[in-house]
Amino acid sequence: MTDQDKRRDDRLPVLWHGKLTTEDDREFDCQIRDVSLAGTLITCDADIKMGEELLLTIDKIGEFASVVKWQGSQGLGLMILAGPDLVLKKFAEGAGGKVSDSPHDLGTDPLAS
Repeated sequence: MTDQDKRRDDRLPVLWHGKLTTEDDREFDCQIRDVSLAGTLITCDADIKMGEELLLTIDKIGEFASVVKWQGSQGLGLMILAGPDLVLKKFAEGAGGKVSDSPHDLGTDPLAS
């Protein structure tokens, strides 16, 4: 999948809580606002710079190495570098047409189709 294809991937709205850890071990609570195959949009009360590499931890799912690819008044856009990035979208899809307020346990391997 090319970067252009990833940008066109559907974004699913979520309201998940997570934690960001910086390379110098600073930790910040964050809120995950949407997920796609390429990454996620978060809001966080922290001074985080473009290009900064972070560890995003989401309860019930796990840890994701990521990098800040976008900044705006509405939050930060993170690209997933390592971790089961398909899991983010699969857990959001479990909510059906509703905004997911927490990752939904699918009861099976979330990477299985």
